Amino acid sequence: MPDQHPDGEVLEQFLGGGLSAEASRALQRHVLLCPACEERLIGLLPAKPQEANEGSVRRLLDGSLPKLSRRRRRLRAERSAAATLWQELESQDSARRRILIAQDFRFQSWGFFELLLEHAFQAVRADPRGAEELLRLALDVADQLDPGEHGPGAVEAAKARAWTHLGNALRVLEEFRLAETAFETAGFHLSRSWLDPLDEALLLECRANLRRAQRRFAEAMEMIDGAVAIYREIREPQLQGRALMTRGQILQYQGDTEEAADCFRSCLSLLEDAWSLALCWGNLAGCLQEAGHNAEAAALLPAARRVVEQTGTRTELLRLRWTEARVAAGLGQSAEAEAAFLEVRQVFLDGSFAFDAALVSLDLAALYLRQGRVKETKSLAAEILPVFRSREVHRDALAAVIVFQRAAELENLTLGLVEEIGARLRNARTSPPAPSPKGEGKESSKPL
Repeated sequence: MPDQHPDGEVLEQFLGGGLSAEASRALQRHVLLCPACEERLIGLLPAKPQEANEGSVRRLLDGSLPKLSRRRRRLRAERSAAATLWQELESQDSARRRILIAQDFRFQSWGFFELLLEHAFQAVRADPRGAEELLRLALDVADQLDPGEHGPGAVEAAKARAWTHLGNALRVLEEFRLAETAFETAGFHLSRSWLDPLDEALLLECRANLRRAQRRFAEAMEMIDGAVAIYREIREPQLQGRALMTRGQILQYQGDTEEAADCFRSCLSLLEDAWSLALCWGNLAGCLQEAGHNAEAAALLPAARRVVEQTGTRTELLRLRWTEARVAAGLGQSAEAEAAFLEVRQVFLDGSFAFDAALVSLDLAALYLRQGRVKETKSLAAEILPVFRSREVHRDALAAVIVFQRAAELENLTLGLVEEIGARLRNARTSPPAPSPKGEGKESSKPL
């Protein structure tokens, strides 16, 4: 993903030696990879060489303009060729792809590495398994990059970035132990790189998302606050807004819905791309619903739906539909809520998303309980239990669903018990699974 271009003030600070060491390294890296910013920087040089600062600018430019020019031409050619190379690679199976990257120098380029990373970044929302495969290919490419051509710090930074994105894809896939290992590997490569603050912040942000999913909220908050501080310091408003959105999600997971809503509101003035804005609007609406502000949430939903329909994935539309159902239930619109809950629940069941199907069933059960519809509540519980029994799930989750089924069958299910079962399910979803009889967890057999 391309970095934000530095403005004139930042370039002048660099020429005057006024940037911190980390910010200076980040700008040097950007200039080496961005022809437009290279031209802008050269245009700001004083007319007479003796007027130039003897520090940063000499280290970057003295005797290196021919090298910069060659590097710029080569990178432009690599980027131009990357799409065609991907078309050639895309038709091959996984094993053949790795062989080609190892043996064919055409695939061993920085431009092709960038393209794989970009494709993975776009794919992780809708196809995290596909994103994982792309990132493993990117790591293969990074292993082939020439430190003599790019600089050892640059190659280490590339590896750190790829491992960070791989950890995030594994987190989305709920393979938390593998994600942790990937992030540790990313940190190792980052320590050997030129310590770009953007790479450091991205790693903190992705690890915070993992800690949120693991319900280790104190650690998650410390990490995301670190990422927000870095993005703010290097003046990256879009990335700062994205990190603040993660902060809001952490607060929402903790149950601090009012503070989370304030956090989501603050993101809206920072975010720029349509997808991030759509996600933020959806998160804000869901947060307001959880806080009991259903009317305010309902007012946001039409705008959120318009943007999500334009830029979102099928999963994001489904989750927005789930929020719409909960808002309708909160406003007493029982028929609309029931139809939406049933729609969402069926999609989750068809897609084998047992946890989500169970959680929607609990929402629907609460709606039925308020209406005194005991028969329908029993049917819900009876249908969801076989789904859990047929899959490898945490024992606590299975126990929670059994409690749900038995309480419904005995007609002593209450709204309070529904809420308690839902909380237990959410906790079980992110707790480490019990060891198998051989002492190996589900994820341990898959190597990084």
